[in-house]
Amino acid sequence: MGDSRRIRLTFGGRSLGSGGGSGGGGAVADSTASRRQSSCSAPLQPEQQYGSTSGWSGDPQSGSSRPLYSASGAPISDEEDKCSASHADGRDKEPDPRDYHTVYRGQFGRFVGSGSSQPTTSSAEAWLVQEPMQGGPEDGTIIPSFGGHVARYIWIEQERSVLRCLSRTKLCSNLFTWRGRQSVEDLGAIDASWLSHLPALMFKRLDWPLISAFVERWQPDTNTFHMPFGEITILLHDVYNILGLRVEGNMVTTTPSTDVLRDACSITMDMTPDDLSEICGTKTIWQGSGVLTDKIFESTLAVDREFSDQLNGYLWLVLGGTLFVDKSGNRTHPSFLHELCYMDVPINEYAWGTAVLAYLYRQLGTTSRKGADSIAGCLTLLQAWIYEYFPCFRPQQGTLTRDLQMPRASAWDVGAGRPSKNLERLLSFRTRIDALTDREVNWLPYGADPALRVPPTLFISCIQYRNIIEPYIPDRVVRQLGFVQGVPRKNQAREGQEAD
Repeated sequence: MGDSRRIRLTFGGRSLGSGGGSGGGGAVADSTASRRQSSCSAPLQPEQQYGSTSGWSGDPQSGSSRPLYSASGAPISDEEDKCSASHADGRDKEPDPRDYHTVYRGQFGRFVGSGSSQPTTSSAEAWLVQEPMQGGPEDGTIIPSFGGHVARYIWIEQERSVLRCLSRTKLCSNLFTWRGRQSVEDLGAIDASWLSHLPALMFKRLDWPLISAFVERWQPDTNTFHMPFGEITILLHDVYNILGLRVEGNMVTTTPSTDVLRDACSITMDMTPDDLSEICGTKTIWQGSGVLTDKIFESTLAVDREFSDQLNGYLWLVLGGTLFVDKSGNRTHPSFLHELCYMDVPINEYAWGTAVLAYLYRQLGTTSRKGADSIAGCLTLLQAWIYEYFPCFRPQQGTLTRDLQMPRASAWDVGAGRPSKNLERLLSFRTRIDALTDREVNWLPYGADPALRVPPTLFISCIQYRNIIEPYIPDRVVRQLGFVQGVPRKNQAREGQEAD
């Protein structure tokens, strides 16, 4: 499968080379670490980045306009918008070679960047659609990897049990408690990260059967849920509204070396490299899958350290325990220390919302394969997204308060009890999804014209988190943007905007 293509960033049907106040899509898979994806010459402040309820522009807003970010980085309430989006000169400039990044389709159809190892070919390639499949496509035009999808095996009565949905509930509780003990002065620096609201935002109880049922509908070839009424997916404006995160800014593209991360761990945890290799209980503090989470907390937050060291430890744990949950269990990956310790860019200028969406796309794609038994990633984002778009799956005792002073995930009461995790409940959800119609979908949960408030949601190309590169194709789901859905262009997930 030596399929390689160059992906060019486009934004709302216009390349980022266009002039005027079109702003930056900010999510291209670019080989330059943390290169600013913006057509504006100066970095935008959050209130400039998303403008106000009166529109969006790269120019500073007047004092009478209400910004969409609160001091903590969360979206604040808005009334019905009466705004129009206007962009200056829409003509494309000459292509900039830096706007290109070579993307390969590797084994099992996943995308890898030019900085990664070259793609390999499976000898059997049993996942590849080569003939009509029962319960699946007639050919591999749109979803070529359906041969390895869990739905194929469910169709031939090879059932899969409920997925284990991984989270870091105890860690989030400890981080919330630690923040509450800090002085007012230190709280200002903590909240300036625009990440401190995340531990309190994460759901304490995840609905495993509900998430499992939606994973069965996920197709990684298009990065959309294939439903009876058509396609639907999680878009950048969903991330912004549900989690209150930036979706435009500096991209998290660098995959640091092991030596760099080990040095950063030594500094942050105040340990020598030899100390990191010591046994703590029955496990070493440092190993390939990450650093023991309890040891990070103990060495940075539970002792008297310089506040800068404590802040780095806190943000390290926040990122690993909320947005980028992995399957290591009691460990947290040290990769975030690259942005915290080595980069001159403030942590609040990174597009963490774009990064978490790329990471969740990859987790959904991996878990859609037959052999998976668990799913990681920010599952609060996924579950809250289901509640936003599908009222029939909302918790019976829960209500959406519509209080937008905090991110939308906090508006959901998921109840005090623990949802049943048995297979019968998964089968019930599966049957209900099979019967869904488009009239049961809340297509515009945040109000009309979401792209006027969060323009990067119109971006078409690839989004990236370190070595994870995923297609982002909103024109397959334009009903979520308030438009009438036409037939998507042929296999756009694979073609990108320009092919070699």
